[in-house]
Amino acid sequence: MNFVIPDVNLISLLPEIILLIFATILLFVQTGSEKKRICALLAFIGLVITLVMVPFYWGKGIEGFGGLVIRDNFSLMCQTMIIVAVLLAVVYSYQYLVFEDKNIGEYYALTLTSVMGMNIMITGTDLIVIFLGMEILSISLYVLVAFFKTVREGMEASVKYMLLGAFASAIFLLGISFFYGASGKTALNAFVMLDGTSAMAMPLFFMGLSLILVGLGFKIASAPFHMWAPDAYEGAPTSVASLLSVAPKIAGLAVIFRVGIGMAKYSPEIMMTIIAFMAVTSMIVGNFAALRQSGLVRMLAYSGIAQVGYMLISLLGIREGGGSALLFYLFIYVLMNMGAFGIAVLLTKEKDKRLLIEDMKGLAGQHPIIAFTMAVFLISMAGIPPMGGFFAKFYVFKHGIEAGYLWVVIVAIITTVVSLYYYFRVIIVMYMTEEEEKGILPKHAEVNLFNAVLVAVALLIIVLGVIPGSLLEIAQHAVAF
Repeated sequence: MNFVIPDVNLISLLPEIILLIFATILLFVQTGSEKKRICALLAFIGLVITLVMVPFYWGKGIEGFGGLVIRDNFSLMCQTMIIVAVLLAVVYSYQYLVFEDKNIGEYYALTLTSVMGMNIMITGTDLIVIFLGMEILSISLYVLVAFFKTVREGMEASVKYMLLGAFASAIFLLGISFFYGASGKTALNAFVMLDGTSAMAMPLFFMGLSLILVGLGFKIASAPFHMWAPDAYEGAPTSVASLLSVAPKIAGLAVIFRVGIGMAKYSPEIMMTIIAFMAVTSMIVGNFAALRQSGLVRMLAYSGIAQVGYMLISLLGIREGGGSALLFYLFIYVLMNMGAFGIAVLLTKEKDKRLLIEDMKGLAGQHPIIAFTMAVFLISMAGIPPMGGFFAKFYVFKHGIEAGYLWVVIVAIITTVVSLYYYFRVIIVMYMTEEEEKGILPKHAEVNLFNAVLVAVALLIIVLGVIPGSLLEIAQHAVAF
């Protein structure tokens, strides 16, 4: 038997190598008065370098490690969205970590490591490689959720997240074993070589596929696999919650899309049934649970579960071009969700205190720019024109109807109407309640920095809602395999 040395091609993993270098450097930054600033700057530079590299990879489809990873246009667009989200999280962390003087280097090193894991997931074409990326991501997030070791809620949330995450990983591994048993391979495209008449292969394959989707459902916080999300978001540092609410969902949905692309050419019925169930359950559970929340972060957590449901509708129309709708929605979701969490970071006064919706009374009177940007983010989440969230939902619903899932879209429309209540409740509290006598913002808040970041994000959401053509064209080009 001849052993063939695979073509490693380190260029295919150059962004991850750069992130690893910067993460290692961050671990050796010595304690000092400028440590917080230096660590944030190093993390920011490392992320910007990987973002700048995207145009150089675009359109080339570079493979590495014998085809186990591929940096194609789809993975590059997902990588861009992840880095944008993490860059915003780094800005938030610089603001928020005034509560913590120790372990700043480790915090940013873990953040960059989580990005490495997500990048491996979105570029992987083999289930083992995807699992490796998933575990790198998960372990980093387990630690980040419990970063404030003196906050009991954070420690409890981390333990719950870790236990349920280990269970989901075990399910994912079991799915891989069934998948391998059916096809003899772990490559995502292995099922196209299956013999459709095989009495043994097909049940094993469908069982493996189902378990893999369950494991990924946990990573994207899709109902009914969402139980960890509200507690983890609320217990984690708010800057970590912002990262947790967006970036892992991009990676998980990217993997589901890659699986769906192959299934669309083969036998998609079972996969579409599972995705439809996850979508409907997420929209119902997320929106109705959000109605009862008094804490802003916990409300955003359930809102995120509902948003995942809307995004999953695009995968029901994967044969009708739903991939572009998914990418468009994800980009808008990054902006509006990270923007809303940015407000939460800004208003958090103590690291162990919940931010209640009632704490935002009179925000419009004292800080009109901050209140305006928050209103833009919430209106976009609700899917009201002219915000980007409106076109994102419209485009997703269009593909769902074209794919023959009108009943799922009807559920989505009903739950969207339900969501208006809790989104506008926050706006009413900001604009239609009396101002508090004491200041709303904590003393450490750097309002000028946040004004610039939040206004830029809000304006981009409005622009993409009015003229979405350019982003939509890029998304369509990214999924043109």
